[in-house]
Amino acid sequence: SSQQRARPIGRGHGCGQEKKKEKEKRPSNAATARAAPGAFLLGLRGFAVLAVFSIGHTLEANGAFLSEVDQKMSIWARLFFFVVAQAVANEFCILWMLQLARRLCGESLPFGAEMTPEERAENDPSIVWPPKDLLSEELRRLADRKGQPFFLNHVTGKRRFKDACMRFGMTLGSVFTVWCTCRWMDKRNLADLGLTLDAPFWSEALVGMVVGITIVAFMFVVELQLGWIHFLRFFEVFDMSDNFARCILYDVVFHLNVALNEELPVRGWMLYNLAEAVHSHLGLAPTTAFLVALVVESAFFVVMHLQSPGGTELKSMINIFLGGLAGGLNVLFTGGRLGFTLGWHFGWNIAMGNVFGLSTSGIPISATFVSVAPHPEKRRLHGGVFGPEGGFVSPFAYALGIALLWLVYGFPKGGILLAAVG
Repeated sequence: SSQQRARPIGRGHGCGQEKKKEKEKRPSNAATARAAPGAFLLGLRGFAVLAVFSIGHTLEANGAFLSEVDQKMSIWARLFFFVVAQAVANEFCILWMLQLARRLCGESLPFGAEMTPEERAENDPSIVWPPKDLLSEELRRLADRKGQPFFLNHVTGKRRFKDACMRFGMTLGSVFTVWCTCRWMDKRNLADLGLTLDAPFWSEALVGMVVGITIVAFMFVVELQLGWIHFLRFFEVFDMSDNFARCILYDVVFHLNVALNEELPVRGWMLYNLAEAVHSHLGLAPTTAFLVALVVESAFFVVMHLQSPGGTELKSMINIFLGGLAGGLNVLFTGGRLGFTLGWHFGWNIAMGNVFGLSTSGIPISATFVSVAPHPEKRRLHGGVFGPEGGFVSPFAYALGIALLWLVYGFPKGGILLAAVG
């Protein structure tokens, strides 16, 4: 594809603008021939979902792997089912939502087709960034280095629209898995995990979002003042044909779903059930059991991010582990409700990527309110392609967030989580 210059606020129409062009294209015979295998593989994934969930329900109904201590299926059997079921459900829902996104964008790929290399790519090499006229003389000399000297991943608004749709599919898979596991094996509902959706939940979500944005702003100011990142301009969209507001909307939808489909399974189901199992089997006090489960949950959170660009570096893993601890403490301090941690997670992600233009675990962006260029020679300080979560300031931001959490809610007083565990 032809190269494009990143520019300020756009007036294009994203998917809609390309729709007419795509409709004029007819699928080739080769593409039509690929339709049947694609649909077959999609059907095979659907069968895998049906099989896994049916086996799980049947095992539970017949009392398999029953724990005499818990008087329900063993935590290890439930955990195994949970991980496998969520994996197959997410993959199935992601691919379904990708088919819908392609149709909405007017693409003519065969139904059921797998993700293309362009849809998997973390960065679009056709987008030339940053504009050299915005760089200082020092950075201009470093701009011609091979690869991505400024680390940030940029894609088109169309691609982010697809990402948002697929992430919604992942949320559908996660919520369905958590609901089934709760109803069949745990004998409880989603509200017991902290998804209460009552007035305190929504107010805590709002407070959490403000805290998340605040601590990211703290990191941005520190890195800017220390010269690790350099300001370029306001309101930048990276594809000439994209609309700024629409691109921001795509990322809002994307990160809302990131927050829900990570917090509900990990800081909801996993943290709750592990704490309950540690308490009942080891006889530890509820708060101690929660803290043990918190360490396990945080380690799992690290594993979830290993596939992200830069996610296997030591600082990245340490910081993500600390982020998992912070997320769990959000739940503990707010009495077991998920509102605050959902708001924190969303505020953290959207502010980092689309307000301050930084990398969020390598997630690509198509537009940002503030455009910055990370210094090519200070990767170990600002985190490189993984962003601040792989840098030196992130632990201080987490500490600031927990301090703000304590100022608002005080020390933990139990609540629905510790009461249920105990």
